[in-house]
Amino acid sequence: MDKPVIASVTLAEIYLEQGHVERSIEVYAELVKREPFNEAYKKRLAGLKKEWKTGQKKPGTLRKALGKKLW
Repeated sequence: MDKPVIASVTLAEIYLEQGHVERSIEVYAELVKREPFNEAYKKRLAGLKKEWKTGQKKPGTLRKALGKKLW
């Protein structure tokens, strides 16, 4: 996927709600790159990566990630 023109938390959360976890992770990675001291972005990115890895092995774990809102 090409990098989104406008990386935002809203875009990342929309991707996540639509089931595009990898795209959401890419957007959060871009946000962390832009704002390396933003702890909320870092935590959300780490959590999504962890859920994504777990979700690859156990169906249904994406629901946990969807339930955790950034704000």
